[in-house]
Amino acid sequence: MPKYQFFQQTGESSAVRYLCTDAPHFLSTKEQLLAQGYEVIGDMIHARNESEAIAHFKSGMTYPAEEYGKAHMVVGLYYFIESLLEKTMELVRRKSQNTQASGK
Repeated sequence: MPKYQFFQQTGESSAVRYLCTDAPHFLSTKEQLLAQGYEVIGDMIHARNESEAIAHFKSGMTYPAEEYGKAHMVVGLYYFIESLLEKTMELVRRKSQNTQASGK
């Protein structure tokens, strides 16, 4: 799973950048950001894609705690069930939309 690293420019809360560590230019781009006054924010985020990484980042950095919790069986079971319910609801919504679009 790809890892993403987030950077924030010193003194500016709105200037946030991120890089995928799998990118061939990761190290050179990271050096450029650091030279421009950016600092690394938090730990690297493991995510399937950029959108997921951004969502984890915007979640208030609770992502590392969630990942740690998933390592414990009971908490992992909770997140598994939560994810299963989310996917099921998504499928139901899609089916409902397709049914409505095709005229029932």
